[in-house]
Amino acid sequence: MGIRTSKIKFVRHVDSFSDILQRRTGTTNPENETEILSKIGKNLYLNAEKADVYFIFASGNERVPAHKILLSSGSDVFDTMFYGTLKEEGDIKIVDATAEAFKEFLRFFYYNEVDVSMENVSGVMYLGRKYNVADCQRLCVNLLAANITDQTVITALGLAIFYEEKQLQKSCESFIAANLHKVLKSENFLVCDRRVLEHILKMDCLACSETVLFEACMSWVRQISQEDHLTREIVQDQLGHLFYEIRFGTMTFDEFSNLFRVYGTDFFSTNEYNEIFQVISYQECKPKIFKTCRRLPVWDSSRLIVCNRSLNWVGGSLHSIKSEEVTMFSTNTRLLLGHFHMARLCNYEDTQIDYIPTMSATITANSTDVLTQFNFSFDNGHKINLPKPICIKPGTMYEIRIKFPMDDEQRFTQETLKSIVKMGDGIVVYFHNDEYVDGQVVGSIRCLGFNFIDF
Repeated sequence: MGIRTSKIKFVRHVDSFSDILQRRTGTTNPENETEILSKIGKNLYLNAEKADVYFIFASGNERVPAHKILLSSGSDVFDTMFYGTLKEEGDIKIVDATAEAFKEFLRFFYYNEVDVSMENVSGVMYLGRKYNVADCQRLCVNLLAANITDQTVITALGLAIFYEEKQLQKSCESFIAANLHKVLKSENFLVCDRRVLEHILKMDCLACSETVLFEACMSWVRQISQEDHLTREIVQDQLGHLFYEIRFGTMTFDEFSNLFRVYGTDFFSTNEYNEIFQVISYQECKPKIFKTCRRLPVWDSSRLIVCNRSLNWVGGSLHSIKSEEVTMFSTNTRLLLGHFHMARLCNYEDTQIDYIPTMSATITANSTDVLTQFNFSFDNGHKINLPKPICIKPGTMYEIRIKFPMDDEQRFTQETLKSIVKMGDGIVVYFHNDEYVDGQVVGSIRCLGFNFIDF
């Protein structure tokens, strides 16, 4: 994996150098001040001849030189350490960081630009928080957020949780939710901190089946315990209460039966076994042991499947669009509906309408179950994103009801539409109760945007 490097300039530290320079020379705003200060910092960094404090480490005999006035100017912790009422004298012993990480951290006090890589970000981030260097913390968070992949997201999430970096945590969650299969196969997942595993298990939006998540947990237990043959006792020792975060009740009978055959009759207690089968059989059954709410699939724009039912736009006659239009459809497989495209509309003079304010949409299942309601307007793109993606089940009738604003101007379309749309992988969308004009299907929605749900 290629390691990216991030750079940032630290104005606050430059100002501290400036104060020092002014005190020493009596000058203000010297010419090329930034260049001068940069040279000073590079000259002093790890310069043992001019150092007045040394840091020593438990890992070896190396003494890392530094300068009290520079460190105290950028950290109130160092300021107290060197000049407070209980100031420390002699070499400062560091027991919670390596010499390599500490030297990288010291660059924040000496350099106008600092490089932090994914290889050292964890150690540098820890020192930035310990010594209250906000610039250091900000750079580390920015680096992690810019380098989220299936190989790095576990590390980033662990640091986000530990340091309570909420925005970084959300970015990691979004990536994990959409790319869980890859994340679970990464080496970092198998050795992740238990808090990270707990965080993933408690997420309600994950793009995988519960059986895949269960097997990933078992792989994690094997790696942590170094035991190939798992018993309930080994799993309990490693997972503890996290075992009950696995949502066995959302599995099918076949999925759970396969687990039962692989892991043996002693893997679940009688009460656990009975509850899982009751919940699978009767979804309204309220569990007492396991968590059972089904995880929601996550929208992934890179996996977009477009159901385009438009036949043509040019050359057709004008068809009137009513103040309330209904599009009914069903599918032959599970899909995730993320958006729809309005048909291209025009006025009576055949001039295209590119904007209509404040329309409303209601999407229902089987005519009665309201899934979402929202107001919207469209611009020239005519694409309408749903507030939240909707799971589409095969054999269920769905209805998108569009209400246009009540005005004097009539709306028309020249588009004619298909009643059946066949897409790749055998996916078929059927449209029902279509309105026919002169033997052609007309309506207000010409495209549906889906993700395929593979669990």
